Amino acid sequence: MKRFSVALAALITMACLASAQAAPEASDSVALKFMAKCKAASGGASLDRPAAFHETGTIVRDGKSGTYEMYGDLHAIRTAGIHTIDGKIGGGGYDGTRAWHFGPDGNVVIITDPAQLAQEMTGAYFTISGYFYPDRFPATFKYLGRKRAGGRDYDVVAVTPQGGIANDLWLDTHNHRLMRFTVEGADGTGDILRYRVVDGTWIGFANRQSEGPHKMVQTLATYDYVPLDPERFTPPSFGK
Repeated sequence: MKRFSVALAALITMACLASAQAAPEASDSVALKFMAKCKAASGGASLDRPAAFHETGTIVRDGKSGTYEMYGDLHAIRTAGIHTIDGKIGGGGYDGTRAWHFGPDGNVVIITDPAQLAQEMTGAYFTISGYFYPDRFPATFKYLGRKRAGGRDYDVVAVTPQGGIANDLWLDTHNHRLMRFTVEGADGTGDILRYRVVDGTWIGFANRQSEGPHKMVQTLATYDYVPLDPERFTPPSFGK
């Protein structure tokens, strides 16, 4: 697996409202072993080379269709995205210190509340697959054991980014790639439906999520590694 999508990140951000975690504790060796296997199966050293990524695609949420694009910085926890669903534009991002959102009226709302920033940072961390880069982005990894869902077995690792909220990654027991995730204490699940290899890395090109009664399917159209452009993460300029 490479990257949580904009759709999956939205679930994480919403579900983070349900609970906040204290500072991460020490990781356990079993969890680190499984995450090393996950990275190796998802591209290994090929994951370490890119500076940033740009993806585009389509979203169907509760029967309403739309399009989106997302940028992510792979060497800092920074993301920015824009979407159009049912003809209405929205978007937002996180630049490492601030988060923001904007809607159809074009007004940008800057988020500075510490609790909300922790939620936004968590969403950005999983969007850029920060768990593949523990040296860049400190986090705690805890093995939760083998669990079963939908007739399949998974090895489950709880990941808590420093200053953020825990999310559980469900790894395929055979190939060790990420296939689903759940957010602790929240009614939300995301599933990777289909992968595609891009420059030696495994990208989830079709994803499904549920947020309580809400359902969303996201399909990528393009995914490219690109040079880092810091201006992409500046709140006033993105989405205009």
